Amino acid sequence: MDVLMHLSDLHFGAHDPAVCAAVQRLAQRLGVSMAVVSGDLTQRATAPQFEQAARFVQGLHARSTLVLAGNHDLPLFAWWMRWGRAYERFAEQFGVDHEPVRQAGPFYVVGVNTTRAWRHERGSLSSAQIDHVADLLGRAPPDAWRIVASHHPLVARDAADRDHRPHRAEEALQRWRAAGAHMMLSGHAHQPALLNPLPGLWASHAGTAVSHRLRHGSPNSLVILTLEPSGTAEGGWARCATRWDYDTTAGEFQRVLRETVG
Repeated sequence: MDVLMHLSDLHFGAHDPAVCAAVQRLAQRLGVSMAVVSGDLTQRATAPQFEQAARFVQGLHARSTLVLAGNHDLPLFAWWMRWGRAYERFAEQFGVDHEPVRQAGPFYVVGVNTTRAWRHERGSLSSAQIDHVADLLGRAPPDAWRIVASHHPLVARDAADRDHRPHRAEEALQRWRAAGAHMMLSGHAHQPALLNPLPGLWASHAGTAVSHRLRHGSPNSLVILTLEPSGTAEGGWARCATRWDYDTTAGEFQRVLRETVG
């Protein structure tokens, strides 16, 4: 079975080593085909924190990885690096392509960079980015599970969550859905959610995977996407999304929610 593991907001430098080890055990147990990390790998974008994050991602032993930068991955205290060198430390560990595209089995994932060097927290999308992602989605294999990953969520779970969305989020949702997108993956808010904003389009928000910076009463969590045999789904296969939360008593991640998403 093909498995995509979606992680976000690792915040190395404010991480819990026991939770990190539990994520790696789960990844190896499930046999992850692709790991998607949607930003905020570090707490303060220091070189040692990026090195820790890179070792953690390598320890997932995923056959393919797609890693995006988050707003915490741009230097805050080393503010002078934001002019021309904002992504330098990120690139040393994860490469210079800030908008990677990966395909593994049924998963076709387009990464889009919603961070901006001149912004501390809020995200943004340009018209050129929206066009480019739509073009990539249109060129995906016909049977692929078309997924767009970003750090900032394009879909708000409630009114209080709207400020987390990047500029032009609504325009992007409409364009990308028309281009064939099935799923949006994001993080940033540290609050897990699975939403269905438009017919045929789902949005999965990951919580913080391994950081002790927990919010809204949500535990450490991650998302698993799978394509599973089904006697009722069209074509005999169902797309499924599951949420896994960290159980402090067991010291392991436990599945707490499963939803068929197409």
